[in-house]
Amino acid sequence: MALGDEVNKLSTDERHQDLTRELKEYFERAGADVESDPNFAQRYLLDFTITRFQDVHAHVNLGVHVTDSVDDLERQDKFLQAARRGIVLKAIYIELVDTSLSAGGLLVAFGACLSYLFDRRYSQVKATGIRIQEDCSFHFFDLEENIERLERMSFDEELDIGEDLEGRVIAYFTDKGFGFIQTDEERKFFFHIANVVDDELRARLPAYVPGEVIPVDFQYGGNDGKKYPKAINVSLPEDHQTNGR
Repeated sequence: MALGDEVNKLSTDERHQDLTRELKEYFERAGADVESDPNFAQRYLLDFTITRFQDVHAHVNLGVHVTDSVDDLERQDKFLQAARRGIVLKAIYIELVDTSLSAGGLLVAFGACLSYLFDRRYSQVKATGIRIQEDCSFHFFDLEENIERLERMSFDEELDIGEDLEGRVIAYFTDKGFGFIQTDEERKFFFHIANVVDDELRARLPAYVPGEVIPVDFQYGGNDGKKYPKAINVSLPEDHQTNGR
């Protein structure tokens, strides 16, 4: 499925459209100037953009996406990638539980957007998420960190411990004895020198130069709740070994 088709599928969900309309109308009743563009909704998951608040003279350019899906990895990732393109100055991803609407969820979402826009604690934050629970309690969350957490969880669903993988060393810190491996799918894995089972690679790593790319074979070692999943049994591919096996 093409990227445009995937985004369109996410953006045309009937319930999603209902939530978008209700939140957009709430902002308008509260005196906000709101712009919406179907192309932006499809391409960037920006359901609408808030450009001004009544009697507020500060510049406003906030892109909003609202959903009743919790921890939707695909949706969050697409939204974050779009936000990074600078289509809007700031972007907020709102997870709004359906039943919270009648309990004041829209009011909480409105207040959260104001806080995100005008609270100095968020002045340097370009994209964020907020999760509003059924009882209208809420918390902001870092989209990038949450996406990484969801990806780690998906590793355990997709991969078995000890499964063979291929990648390349993209960083190694000699003084700390660890580095990172990245696969062709842009997945990043942590490894320690103790996880290297190839004598030739162990001898080569201390001379690693930033920017150097070293192809390796390795196995999936789980994530242990860490930021990056672990690579174990790391070695040079046979065709890159000078001494053979």
